[in-house]
Amino acid sequence: MDKRITIALLLFLSVCCAKANTYSIKGKLISNKDIVDYASVILQKQDSSFVSGVTSDKNGQFIFENINNGDYKIVITSLGFDDKSINIKLLNNNIELGNISMESATHQLNEVVVSAAKVIRTSDKQVALPTKFQIKASTNGIDLLRAMQLSRLHINPIDNTISSSAQGEVQTRINGAKVDMQQIKALRPEEIQRIEYHDNPGMKYGQNVACVIDYITKRPVSGGTLSLESRHSPFDGWGEDQLSGSYNKGKSQIGVSVWQSYRNLHQWRDNTETFNYQDGSSFTRMENGQPDAFKMNYVYGNIYYNYKNGDKWYINTTLNLDYSKFKTNTSSTLFPINDRNNFVNMLDINSNNTTRPWLDIYFQRNFNKNSTLIFDVVGTYIRNDIQRNYTESKNTDIQTDINSTTKGNKHSIIAEAIYSIGLIKTGSLSFGLNGSQAYTSNDYTGTVNQTTNMHDGYARSFAEWKHNIGKFNYSFGAYFSYIWMLQGSNRLYQTEWYPKASMSYTINDKSYIKVSGERSYKTPSLSDISNVEQVIDSLQIRRGNPNLSVSHTWMTNLYYEWRNDIFNVNFNMNYLYQQNPVMEETLREGNKFIRTQQNQKSWQSLNPELGIEVGPLFKLFTFNITTGMNYYDSYGFNYHHYYTNWYYDVEAMMQYKNLTLLLKGKNHCNSFYGETMTSSESLMMAMARYKIKKMSLGLIIINPFSSRQSYNLPTINYNSFAPSHQTMHIRESARLIALTLNWDISFGRKYDGGHKLRNNEDKDSGAIKSGK
Repeated sequence: MDKRITIALLLFLSVCCAKANTYSIKGKLISNKDIVDYASVILQKQDSSFVSGVTSDKNGQFIFENINNGDYKIVITSLGFDDKSINIKLLNNNIELGNISMESATHQLNEVVVSAAKVIRTSDKQVALPTKFQIKASTNGIDLLRAMQLSRLHINPIDNTISSSAQGEVQTRINGAKVDMQQIKALRPEEIQRIEYHDNPGMKYGQNVACVIDYITKRPVSGGTLSLESRHSPFDGWGEDQLSGSYNKGKSQIGVSVWQSYRNLHQWRDNTETFNYQDGSSFTRMENGQPDAFKMNYVYGNIYYNYKNGDKWYINTTLNLDYSKFKTNTSSTLFPINDRNNFVNMLDINSNNTTRPWLDIYFQRNFNKNSTLIFDVVGTYIRNDIQRNYTESKNTDIQTDINSTTKGNKHSIIAEAIYSIGLIKTGSLSFGLNGSQAYTSNDYTGTVNQTTNMHDGYARSFAEWKHNIGKFNYSFGAYFSYIWMLQGSNRLYQTEWYPKASMSYTINDKSYIKVSGERSYKTPSLSDISNVEQVIDSLQIRRGNPNLSVSHTWMTNLYYEWRNDIFNVNFNMNYLYQQNPVMEETLREGNKFIRTQQNQKSWQSLNPELGIEVGPLFKLFTFNITTGMNYYDSYGFNYHHYYTNWYYDVEAMMQYKNLTLLLKGKNHCNSFYGETMTSSESLMMAMARYKIKKMSLGLIIINPFSSRQSYNLPTINYNSFAPSHQTMHIRESARLIALTLNWDISFGRKYDGGHKLRNNEDKDSGAIKSGK
C-alpha cells in the first residue's frame, strides 16, 4: 500500500512540475509603422509538426501559453505580406519577441491559413480571410464577397446590391470609409486583405443599420490603378459600364469613378380595380396593357482626394454627382368587367429627371490606438423635374386629361462629430453629436397648381458602452434627438430618445448566439406630409397629410450560428412592432376615392429564417440555401390584415482555376404594409466567367425558362372601398442574355491608407408621387 501511495505521489508531483515548467511566447506584428492584424501565426516543432495556432489581434499582438521547453519555429502568414519564419529556443523563460516586421508581398499573394475556420469571430465583428483560389477567381469586391458566403448576406447578381436578413441598411466601407456599390466593384480582389463583417454594428454607424461590411485593403504610395467593367445584352436594351482609376504619390491619393446604367425595355400593366360607392353600388374596371417603352439612364460619378499624415490624422474630400432619367409609357385598354366593348384607351406617360451633387469633407484624428475623434460635413443639392400626362379617350374623344409637372429644389447640410475612447482594456465608450438642416421647395403645375416650402431638421446625440468579459459581450446606449418639420402653418416639434442593447456569447469555437433590441423613431416622408393633391385618374386622387406625426418601432433579433470548415448553419429571427405607423388610408368623397396617409394603430412583422452554407468542397464548390417566413399584422383604424409568405433563395457556385460558374434561384419574397402586398422579384440565373490574366469574359442568362409574356410582379391592395390587383410585366426580364467584360491594370507599391469611419447622405427630394 505504501508503495502505491509513493508512486501516486511521484506521478502527481511530476505533473505539477511539468505544469509549472511551461512558458509563454509573445510578439507583435508590424509593417513599417502600421500593425498587421488578424494574421495566421503557427507554432511548430523543428520537424514542422503542429503545436499550436493563433491569430494576431486588432493590435497585431499574439501569444502562445503553456509551452514546454524545446526548439520551435513560428510561421506567420498574412494576405498581402511575404511569409515569415522565426526559429526560437525556449529554455526556462518566457520569450518576448517584441515587434516583428512583415514585408509587403511584391509578386505573389500567399493563401491565408487559419486554424479551424476561414471566418474569425471577435467580440464585435466577424473577420473573413479570403483564400487564394477565391481571390484568383474573383473579378471585384462584390465577386469576392459572394464567394466567401458570409451568413445572412444576400447578393443580387444582376444589380450587385447587397441585402441582409437582419432589419435595416447594409453599409459598405473601404478601410472604414462608407462607399457605394460602384466603389466596391472597382476594388481589385488581390488588394483585399480581409473583410470585417460587423453583424452587430454599434450606434456610431447610425440608426437602422443591419450590418457593416468593411473591406480592409492596401493602397499604393506611387503609381495607380485603372479598371473597366462592362455588361451588355447583344439583343436587348440592357447594359452597364464602369470606369475607375486612382493615382498615388507620397501621402496623397486622388481618384475618380464613373458608372452608367441604361435600360430600353418594354413594359405593360394589367390591373383590376373595384370601386364601392357610398350608396351601395359597385364598379369593377379591368385594365389590359400593351407593351410600351420603359427607358432609364443613370449616371454616377465622383472624384476624391485624401491625405494621410502617418496614423495621426486623415482628411478626405469627395465630390459626388448623381443623374437619373426615367421615362415610362403605359398603354392600356380600360373597360367595365361586365361590358368589355365599352372600353376607353388609356395612355399614362411618366418622366422623372433628378440631379444630385453633394460634397463630403471628412477629418479624423487618432490620439492613440484607443482614442479617435471624427468630424464629417456633407452639403447636398437635389433638383427634380417630374412630369405626367394621363389620358382616357374613346375614339378621338378625350374623356379624361390630366397633366402635372413638379419642379423641386432641396438644399441640405449634415454635420457630425464622434469621439471614441477605450476606457479599459475590454471596454470602450463612444459618444457623438450630429445635426441636419434642409430647405425644400416644390412647384406643382398643371391640373393642380400649388407651391410648397418645407424646413426640416434634427439635432441628435448618442452614447454607447461596449464591454466583453471572456466569451460574453454586451453593449448598451441611447440616442437623444430633437426633431422639427415646418410647412406653412403646420409645425412639428418633438423630442425623442431611443435605447439600444445587445448581448452575445461565444459558446465555443464553432457556435455563437446573440440577442439584441432597440427602439427607433421614423418621421413622415416629406412627400407624405406635403399639403398637396395629385389627380391619379378619373376616379382617384392622391393627397398629402400635413398632420402626420412621428411613429415608433421596437425591434428584437435572435441569432444563432454553428460553423466548421465546410458547414455553416444559422437561425435568424426578427420581430418588429411599430406604434402609430404612417400607413395608407382610403377615403370616399362623393364619387372620388382619396388615397392618403394616416397614423394608424400598429404594424407587426415576424421573420424566422434558416440558412445553410456548404463549402468550399474540394476547393471548388459552394452551396447555400436560405428559407424563411414573413408574417405581417397590419392594424389600421378601418382595417386589420394578416399576411404570410414563405420564401427561399438558393445559390450554387463552382470556382476552378480561372473559371467561375454560378446558378441562382429565388421565389417571390413579398412584403405587406398598410393594405398593400408588394412582391419582390422571382429569379433564376446562370452565369459563366473565365479570367485571363488581367481580363475576364463572361455570359449571363436571366430566367431562361420563363416566358417573356408571363413574367410578372404583382401588387395587391386589400382596401374595402377600392381594392385592386395590379401586375407589372417587363418583357426583357425573361430570357435575357448579357456578355460581361472586366479589365484592370495597376502599377506602384502598396501601403495602408487612412480609415474614414463615417459618411452621411441626403436622398429625399420631398416631391409627392403623382402616378398609380
